[in-house]
Amino acid sequence: MNQKSQVEHKKESGNYIDLLFGSRNLFSLEHRFFNSVSLFSALAACFASITNLALKLNLKLTIFTIFSTFVLFVFYYISRKKRIFKPLITPFIIYSLIVLSTVWFFNAGSEGPVVFVYLVGLVLFVIITEGRNRIIVITFFLLNLILLFYIEQRFPHLITPYESDFVKFYDVSITFLFSFVLIYFVVAILVNSYREEKNISTNQRDELIFQKNQITDSIQYAKSLQTGLLTDTKTLKKILPKHFIYYLPKDIVSGDFYWAKSVNNYKLLAAADCTGHGVPGAFMSVLGISLLNEIVRRKEVLKANQTLEILRHELKEALNQSHKDYSHNNGMDIAFCVIDENTKTLQYSGANAPLYLIRDSKLIEYKPTRNPIGLTPIEIPFQNHEIEYQEKDVFYLFSDGLVDQFGGDEGKKFRARRFKKLLLEIHKKPLEIQKDHIALALKKWIGTRYEQIDDIMIFGFKP
Repeated sequence: MNQKSQVEHKKESGNYIDLLFGSRNLFSLEHRFFNSVSLFSALAACFASITNLALKLNLKLTIFTIFSTFVLFVFYYISRKKRIFKPLITPFIIYSLIVLSTVWFFNAGSEGPVVFVYLVGLVLFVIITEGRNRIIVITFFLLNLILLFYIEQRFPHLITPYESDFVKFYDVSITFLFSFVLIYFVVAILVNSYREEKNISTNQRDELIFQKNQITDSIQYAKSLQTGLLTDTKTLKKILPKHFIYYLPKDIVSGDFYWAKSVNNYKLLAAADCTGHGVPGAFMSVLGISLLNEIVRRKEVLKANQTLEILRHELKEALNQSHKDYSHNNGMDIAFCVIDENTKTLQYSGANAPLYLIRDSKLIEYKPTRNPIGLTPIEIPFQNHEIEYQEKDVFYLFSDGLVDQFGGDEGKKFRARRFKKLLLEIHKKPLEIQKDHIALALKKWIGTRYEQIDDIMIFGFKP
């Protein structure tokens, strides 16, 4: 059979099953199972009626099986056409037990094939029930069967025996044969349904993997673009020979960025933490870098706070932020420094981002202005700090990723106090070694129980 024939065969088979038990688009898997069980139960009752007529068995039994055929078809019809099945499960099981119990007395009791039919029925009802209901059904089935055995032993006259061994042989043989056929079709439907669900799950999984790979590839490309916008290592080394940058995005791309430029006798440095992380934060970081480049190109930067004022204005213009809409809190926290090598001074201005200076083994914190770069209800002018730096001074700019990171034995935040202590312990070491110590401290803090929650960026330097 070629591939086209196989596809057509599967399609025809699927249409046949959908016609009898309902398509998977309209019926749940459990509902289709109930449709199959109710239909096969009706067919079993119909077949039993034909067998009773052929073997000329008890007339009352024949009338009862014919009536049961009609009732079981009604269950199937309501479930199939009205598209309801859960309210039908309990009455269906109860009526089926009544049918089997009645047939028990009319069809030779334990000597007849009813015991086997009970086991087949138990399998079918286990399929259409779940959880606690399944346990109740199994228990009820077993109790019913035990009760029938007890009544048969206590009141044997209630059992109608076979008229002859010939009738018994054919009745048992035909019942067993039909039961096996019934089990085969039910198992076939279950296997087919399982394969359908598995194929659908596999296709959905493959589609998700494909989409994920596409998204990941796109973000990886975006990372290369973002990395290209960050000040490269060679330029940084030329501007600041003594520095380190610990840069650890939470995701592939980062909302944190660092920036450095050399303009005339000034060295301009920035470390920023944009709103969000991942792709949204990366978009904001790209905008921040572009705006800083444009500000430096168009204007003569003399004051650190002046740069932040211009940056705030330019960012609001770029994002079309009105003076009334605070629902989208897009912006950034940033520390900006201007180093003048001629006067040995460093200007610092911060928007929610502090500057740490370690001098003579003491940490001095220069606090930022409590305003972000972006729209805010009350705009506070950015304060400018001017520092006369010394030869052994070490400065640190950073985002809040490390201080807000959860970890340790109690799952608490790293906090600024612990960060300051760490810097005091390592500040005399070479700057690249300091970077390794920070990375080791973070790894130890997070351990195996926690995950990185935000982008992390630390910019350490000596002017």
